[in-house]
Amino acid sequence: MAQPILLTKEQIDEIFGRFAALSLDTSGIRRKFIDCPYGAERRQALDIYLPNDGSGPFPAVLFLHGGGWAAGNKKDAQILPFIGGVERGFAVVSVGYRLVPDIRYPENLYDVNAALRWLHDNAESYLIDPDRIALCGASAGAHLAMMAAFTQGQPAFDGVADAPTCTIRAVVEQYGPSDFLKQHQHYDASGYARMHAPNTENWTFIDRLIGLRLSDFSNLTPFINPIANVHPDIPAVLLQHGRYDPVVPYQQATELYEKIITVCGKERAALDISDTYTHADPGFADADSVERIFSFLSQHLK
Repeated sequence: MAQPILLTKEQIDEIFGRFAALSLDTSGIRRKFIDCPYGAERRQALDIYLPNDGSGPFPAVLFLHGGGWAAGNKKDAQILPFIGGVERGFAVVSVGYRLVPDIRYPENLYDVNAALRWLHDNAESYLIDPDRIALCGASAGAHLAMMAAFTQGQPAFDGVADAPTCTIRAVVEQYGPSDFLKQHQHYDASGYARMHAPNTENWTFIDRLIGLRLSDFSNLTPFINPIANVHPDIPAVLLQHGRYDPVVPYQQATELYEKIITVCGKERAALDISDTYTHADPGFADADSVERIFSFLSQHLK
């Protein structure tokens, strides 16, 4: 087998520095509610942005930031592909959640579901329609968005049984992992550059997320992998990924797409693979990409 092509530290820093160099400007949004707590911890809070005009109730886009489940926050520029939804008649909600190592999975998934329950209970106060919700996320946030959407109504993944919650009608996942133990296999198949080589000594992001080495406990993957939780009733999913993504291989999106259309039918998923964008690429906020996102969301939420 050929040796893996690895990025240099400088190349890795460049990739992750692109969104970090951007900032989120919400000064033009007049109606916003910042740091609404849905739990007792500091990171268990969300920001709500509403269209400047109209009485709603508005369909809502809930965004979950990336950062390897250990970094990032709800004010990150990663939300830029979605924040323009307020000009299209959507409420946009940026959800914070607790981070590793303070917690382990599935506690961050429980946070997402707690935010959904809080939004359901407070929807009228914030002019939001709790039955028209899209969960969207980037990278690690995309993983949590998919897991929350694919397992909604299942108490083992919710943290609370039988509590009223929002109805997730659509998912937009951007460069998120869907099948953790196949990532290096995917890079081996494509021959594309990757950030890390297979390593039996160092823990991976997913190992730190769950607090043990996943390769030693592969029976846990059904509880972690979105692809293992596809069933006929999942919401519609838009998958956006870069072909040359060195952090999460693009086949994570293509294989999940094939699984969804096989189980649910072709109308349940849309696949958007870019030959230009890589991981955490500001290009996902370009006009064409944003138009694809909101065309999809309007189809399933409006």
